[in-house]
Amino acid sequence: MSADQQADRWDRRMRDIAAAFDYPATPNLAARLRAERMAALASQQRARLAQRAAFAVLALVVLCAALLIVPPVRAAIVNFLRIGAVQITLDPTPTPIPTPTIPATPATPIPTPRPLGSVLDLAGETTLAAARQQVGFPIRLPTYPSDLGAPDAVFVQDLGDQTVMLVWLDPTQPRRVRLALQVLGRNAWVEKFQPRVVGETRVNGNPAVWAVGEYLLKTQGGNLEQRRLITGNVLIWKEGDLTYRLETDLPMEEAVKIAESLR
Repeated sequence: MSADQQADRWDRRMRDIAAAFDYPATPNLAARLRAERMAALASQQRARLAQRAAFAVLALVVLCAALLIVPPVRAAIVNFLRIGAVQITLDPTPTPIPTPTIPATPATPIPTPRPLGSVLDLAGETTLAAARQQVGFPIRLPTYPSDLGAPDAVFVQDLGDQTVMLVWLDPTQPRRVRLALQVLGRNAWVEKFQPRVVGETRVNGNPAVWAVGEYLLKTQGGNLEQRRLITGNVLIWKEGDLTYRLETDLPMEEAVKIAESLR
């Protein structure tokens, strides 16, 4: 066999081996590049959308803050505050009190609201011992100031739920109220109309509202409605199911100390 024949034979053998060899598939580089580009574009689109959403939220917050600065707009957006059983109406249009409707009978006309000149004119006067037996919640007394002692007058009323009013008088002026603490049950209802100043504080870690008179206080129980003009300061807070109103001429810091001294 000549050298050319041997070379030709070797060449054919190599071609046969190459034809039988299992080569890996050629990767589709174009498709891979196209997929990576689409993923990058989608990521950029999501980032732009998130940025636009963040700008929109920021603009809305700024707009709301600007609107609340304008008194008429603020009154239209936020017209009352609620803490426990007490609602504080901020705008000139009082929110109706959601009390149960009691049908009147022809023989029992509904009394008209009567103004109260003082907390001492409340109905339901009793003793502290009797009040503690009558209501379904503990009646705690302030231990600050240390010379306060027991209340001089106690009233139990139904304002949609059991309510207690404790009153301490000025020893030098028997008709002058030194301090008045009202305890309202879960379903009681009291409404205040447009206090001159409304602030925020805390009592034992619970949110509290500080309201400064003069303003109208409206209470309602059954078919009896009463209104009283508040001329002093009032601290309002809620603990558990009970709402507390502390009426005093003292500043807010002293009122908080009295509230936190209840035992």
